[in-house]
Amino acid sequence: MNTILEAEGICKRFFATVALDRVSFTLLPGEVHALVGENGAGKSTLTKIFGGIYLPDSGRVLLAGRELPLRSPADAFAAGIAEIPQELRVVPALSVAENVMLGHLPVKGLFGSVDRHRMREAAREALSRLDLDIDLDRPVGTLSFAERQSVMIARALTRNAQVLILDEPTAALERREVHALFETIARLKNQGVAILYVSHRLDEIVAIADRCTVMRDARVVAEFARGAFGPADLARHMTGREIDMQHAGTGSEPGEALLACAEYGELRVRRGEIIGLAGLLGSGTSRLLRRVFGADGGASLSVGDLAVSARHPSHAIGAGLAMVPNERALGLVLSHSVRENIVLPNLKRFGKLWRLDHAAIDTVVRELIARLDIRPADPDAIVRSLSGGNQQKVILAKWLASKVVILLLDEPTQGIDIAAKAHIHRLVREFAGKGNGVVFASSDTHEIVSLADGVLAMRRSGITTRIDRGAGLSEQRIQEAITE
Repeated sequence: MNTILEAEGICKRFFATVALDRVSFTLLPGEVHALVGENGAGKSTLTKIFGGIYLPDSGRVLLAGRELPLRSPADAFAAGIAEIPQELRVVPALSVAENVMLGHLPVKGLFGSVDRHRMREAAREALSRLDLDIDLDRPVGTLSFAERQSVMIARALTRNAQVLILDEPTAALERREVHALFETIARLKNQGVAILYVSHRLDEIVAIADRCTVMRDARVVAEFARGAFGPADLARHMTGREIDMQHAGTGSEPGEALLACAEYGELRVRRGEIIGLAGLLGSGTSRLLRRVFGADGGASLSVGDLAVSARHPSHAIGAGLAMVPNERALGLVLSHSVRENIVLPNLKRFGKLWRLDHAAIDTVVRELIARLDIRPADPDAIVRSLSGGNQQKVILAKWLASKVVILLLDEPTQGIDIAAKAHIHRLVREFAGKGNGVVFASSDTHEIVSLADGVLAMRRSGITTRIDRGAGLSEQRIQEAITE
């Protein structure tokens, strides 16, 4: 079969960093071709070249056998290449129909007013290709993430997209929404649309990909056909080594009580214990963490023998709590360096008379960079330039420098590669192993089972069930507890 999209010998360098080194890649019509690799392997650079955001230094891109100069995203869109990014580009106040047709609204009359009838008909036709029945007049801001994602896919179809690039499309979806997305992808395949699927969720890759290309250190290191690979094969080629993700909690007996919360009576954490929060989207897991951290009205806590009225994050921090939010940008100053982000919440610790103890700062920062394997190992690197996994490690580093006793983690490994995920799991276990406590929320039930000593299932902002490891903790048990 003839290829619809092809990269031939693509090279790309950013100053001294080689991002792509003679990369070749093919995509067939009606195919799901997955692209996997660790953060920084080159996946994003390649997809941005396909999307017209970057120009290659050498090599070429071909569409249906013809060389394609992509100098801008508009060039890629006009050629039939559409990307659905993690951060969905919708206008919340506009209707579904207006968002589907955004950028090419049909007009009529001398003064170019919007032809609302044609707009609605075109939007309805695009949505019908996805077998979706969404109110065309409903503001997009009222839709779920999955529905907004469908609106963006429909927008691409109105531009006759031949190639759809899906970047971490399931990162914010519940299991049933993932199933619905896979059904949408199957329909698009049957219509001849080619799908370039980028994800760190290796089990999904095995389930949906017709082919999978693995990248490591800016190069393609393997390509597999459907049925010829499993998650372990992908992980081994991505990292160049075996990755052990099979753990079960901390493996030790918890100690004395460390954290309790009056507003959530079932939330009890002992020293050395990791508690997982499980729930569908909107179940209240994120709000619980924010309230315990002193946001969203705060909460009344017991931290060891200390009673704390955490009505502001500063109260929680003062009591030894720290939070890693589900949006990395909320936990970092992206325009600042790694050193500055680590030091910021620890100014009192590093204060020396009327100035900062820069020697102490450098020692602690370099120790944390080495311990957490932050890459590049440069204290002066701007955080915005780091991969998602390394940004997550910087957030952890700033709190570990504070000597906190309780970590609150909201989707701590969302959107990061398997090696970084394993490393963060190891750090969390080490933290708990020192007599500290951890509460984390995750939409990945496999992650919860592998990391937690006990699980709190949530529905409608309330805790409904506690499942401890010795009481039959399993993915099936969690799914039963979080669904009605």
